[in-house]
Amino acid sequence: MASPEKSVFQRVLLPTDFSRYSKRTLECGAELFNIGVEEVILLHVGTYDPFILSLARVEVEDFIKKLEEESAEKLEEAERIVEEKGVRVKKLFYAVSGDPADKILEVADEEKVDLILMGSRGHGLLRSKLIGGISESVVRKSSVPVLIVKFKVVEEAGEYYCKKTFSRLFEKVLFATDTTSDPNIVEFLKKVAKIGEVYLVHVVERSKEDEIEAMVERANEVLRGLRSKIGQGEIRITWGNPVKEILKIADEEGISLIVIRSTGKNGSDESKELGRTADSIIRHSKVPVLVFK
Repeated sequence: MASPEKSVFQRVLLPTDFSRYSKRTLECGAELFNIGVEEVILLHVGTYDPFILSLARVEVEDFIKKLEEESAEKLEEAERIVEEKGVRVKKLFYAVSGDPADKILEVADEEKVDLILMGSRGHGLLRSKLIGGISESVVRKSSVPVLIVKFKVVEEAGEYYCKKTFSRLFEKVLFATDTTSDPNIVEFLKKVAKIGEVYLVHVVERSKEDEIEAMVERANEVLRGLRSKIGQGEIRITWGNPVKEILKIADEEGISLIVIRSTGKNGSDESKELGRTADSIIRHSKVPVLVFK
């Protein structure tokens, strides 16, 4: 089955560790078909410690072969979940003794993907850092957009389950904009506007009182122009702390996905780093966050 139309995200990399979070993330990967994704690359990065293996008198080659054999069946199971939506699937396995995030980023570059899709626990279960470990490294260092899917763990009858924090990923999408233009975001929102609701949000930060009116007027003009390009959208312009206001609107409106831009300086080493607002939103959001680079 062919995808409905071209998308800014035609090739998506989906790293998986076969955990309950990864399985739920797979379901979201299949949902990307609704915005024109054509291929999902399923990647499992196995890890090993040469020193530990030497102590156990296990050959590295034998251990890697075992890892690959164990992952093959699970990758096929994951493949079936995505293929049910008519999306092409490519399966990859690598074993590394270093940081898996580095291999994920390397594969993203080699495969020329348009998006990296990763899962994480939802708000309230995160530690002090962004999302910790592999996901943190990937979202900070990636040169392509990264979609972080949030989950919550619930207890029922003594068992723990991983639940999505939304019903449909693109049901209600909030784009938090600083009023700068990004053609890829515009094209993405055009696709989303055909299958869900779009909220165009700008937060005027604390400033001199006599400047606020002009800033609001300018933001309103930009957002109306953006709305005309994507076909629909509810405009929200508020005043205050960007993170608090964005998350407040997301909670009140039952938003299913927050879209933001990282704010590094183009052309410098900082261009791949997250800005403070994006960092905080990812850390505190209860719902998935898509970070454009």
